Amino acid sequence: MFDRRADLKVIRRCKRGEEEAFAQILERYRTPIYNLCYRMTRNPEDARDLGQEIFIKVFSLLERYDEEYAFSSWLFRIATNHCIDHLRRNRLRFLSLERDGGYDEEEAEIQIPDPGPPPDVKLQRREAVERLEEVIAELPPHYRVITLLRHDQELSYEEIAEVLDLPLGTVKARIHRARNMIQQILHARGYEI
Repeated sequence: MFDRRADLKVIRRCKRGEEEAFAQILERYRTPIYNLCYRMTRNPEDARDLGQEIFIKVFSLLERYDEEYAFSSWLFRIATNHCIDHLRRNRLRFLSLERDGGYDEEEAEIQIPDPGPPPDVKLQRREAVERLEEVIAELPPHYRVITLLRHDQELSYEEIAEVLDLPLGTVKARIHRARNMIQQILHARGYEI
C-alpha cells in the first residue's frame, strides 16, 4: 500500500532537517492516520488532536526509526498505541449513537436520476455499514485496532504483525475472534448476517 523505498528517501531527508520532506510525510500519511484515529475514537475533534499529537511524536522520535522496517509500520504502531492510550485515559466517556440533522435536510435535497442501485438498496447498504461501524466501535481496543488495520487500512497480516509487534499467529487469531465477536453482536441485535 505504501512505497517503502520512497518513504525511506523522504525519511532520510527529514533526518537531515529538510522541511519539505516533513511536509511530504504529512501529506502522504495525514489521511490514513486521521482515519485510524477517527475509527478508534468515533470523534472528529479527538481524531484531529490525536493525529497532530502522533505526528509531533513521530517527528520527535525520527532519529530512533530503524530503517530495517517499513516506515508505515513504525508510524501505525505509534498511532495505534497512542489511540489505545487515549481510549484508556477516557474510558468513562460515552458517545451518542444519534447523528445530528433530521428528515428536513433529506427532504430538501434535489432528486437527480442515478443510474446506480435504487435508493432503498443504498439505504440498506448505508445502514448496514453504520451498524457495522457501531459494532466495531464497541470492540475492545486491541480487537478494534486490528480490525481497522486489516479492513480500513488494508494492511496484510504480516504488516499488522509488524505494526503491533505481535506474532503472525496472534494477529490471525485476533482477526478471527474480532470477526466472530462482530457476528455475535449483530446476531444478538437481530441483524441479518
